[in-house]
Amino acid sequence: MIRIFIILTISLILNSCCSFDKKDLEFDNQELRHFADYETGDTIFFESNSGNIDTIKIMGYENEKFDNCGGLISRQPSNTRWVTIKHLPKDKWHGTSQDMTKEAEIEIDYQGLLWISKYPIGKTIQYNIDFKDFHSTTDSLIGQFNTGPLELNNLTLTNYYKVQHGYPERIKDSTEIEVVYWTDQDGLVAYRNKGGEIWTKKK
Repeated sequence: MIRIFIILTISLILNSCCSFDKKDLEFDNQELRHFADYETGDTIFFESNSGNIDTIKIMGYENEKFDNCGGLISRQPSNTRWVTIKHLPKDKWHGTSQDMTKEAEIEIDYQGLLWISKYPIGKTIQYNIDFKDFHSTTDSLIGQFNTGPLELNNLTLTNYYKVQHGYPERIKDSTEIEVVYWTDQDGLVAYRNKGGEIWTKKK
């Protein structure tokens, strides 16, 4: 009798824990606004207060959706979208992506700049930014939202996100990026390294 009760309880948990509305898996326009400034093939330049130039090329968009329900020990349903970039003239930043057919990670020859992941069961959303050696993971918002104004080199920011490195203890070298600045209209607009050098997006 106890064994039957346990089996029924486990079955109930497994079936109920993965119930969600498919609409909660889809991105809305408000969430996709963070990608608004990135067109495949665009080249974007950043210039620092020391006269250095960084160049990236927008390679396109990727999407991975997992909408199966498999119980407590299985991967939870999610929908992830990201924009990919190459660092020019030489790309030395690599990432990984999930091969859904083989359930294994594969190496990619570009870097995912902004990732947005939705998890419909808990109705949560997660943002990741990867840029060179910078990495952040935040919930609900890309970073700390500010209304400004903020002066960075020749750029004035209002209504921007200030995003701190997700692992500040790993920043050892003065050339490593510790803060990035993001806006809904222009995406990544500036970043600062540990040594105080600031790059801003060139119009």
